[in-house]
Amino acid sequence: MTRFVYIADTHLGATENGYHQQPRYATQLPALLVALDAWIQTQGDIAFVLHGGDMVDQATPTALRTAKEVFQLSVPVYLCLGNHDLTVPDAATLWLTEAPVFFPDQRLTYSLTLPDCVIHVVPTQWCATPFFWEEEQTPHFLEEQCAYLAKALECYPGRRHLLCTHSEVLGVPPEQTGLTEPIHTPLPAFTRMILDLTRTYPQLCGVLSAHNHINTLSVQGNAHLITVSALTETPFEFKVFTVTTTHFSMETVNLLPAVDFQAEYNFDKTYVQGRYPDRAFGE
Repeated sequence: MTRFVYIADTHLGATENGYHQQPRYATQLPALLVALDAWIQTQGDIAFVLHGGDMVDQATPTALRTAKEVFQLSVPVYLCLGNHDLTVPDAATLWLTEAPVFFPDQRLTYSLTLPDCVIHVVPTQWCATPFFWEEEQTPHFLEEQCAYLAKALECYPGRRHLLCTHSEVLGVPPEQTGLTEPIHTPLPAFTRMILDLTRTYPQLCGVLSAHNHINTLSVQGNAHLITVSALTETPFEFKVFTVTTTHFSMETVNLLPAVDFQAEYNFDKTYVQGRYPDRAFGE
């Protein structure tokens, strides 16, 4: 059995301003990580934490060194770079220089090969310059990332495969928000690329994303397409995945009862937490 935690959008160094869905407490990230690690230690079988991107709010040497310090947990932490992690043209080199601990074998695109599953970490690209984001949001993969992923998905055919990338694959549906149209919908070309992968490789049973700071879940064929809300926004939620050769499940846990500071909540946007079918599943 493989059991791991999935978090995203911690935005180390941010203030309460900037993009957020629920009230943001980025300055409380160290305390939230202490609470998360305490929860992990009560479980006894969490193998690692996978961070789905935007670990920091701006990619500076100081921010990356701080991230390396505060994300020292009792289990390994792996990172899929998000757009806020790539705010300078040399971000790729900066991460591998200042915080290589988050990247196995010093690779930004990589796979975690586990007894029950294989997790492919493929950072979303946002513009014509690889591993850089300023304002443009044209999510895509590089040709070499596509080639790597196609080859990697053919390995270990008897195991479940998961893909982690920062950009969401689908918009948040009106059934969840109560609005008239989907929100936070990526470009159709990115959606088509990911859905084509799930159809071509039925062993790809999950796509873990972030970026919209909202809990969502959509089942497309054999694949569960998932986004997670921001760990530093009330009620400080994360996902827990359990994978075996015969079982695949997810639950959503929040750290609000474990924090020692007062946190506000916007009850006009409860759709951020999702309905029960958006928060858990089990096969």
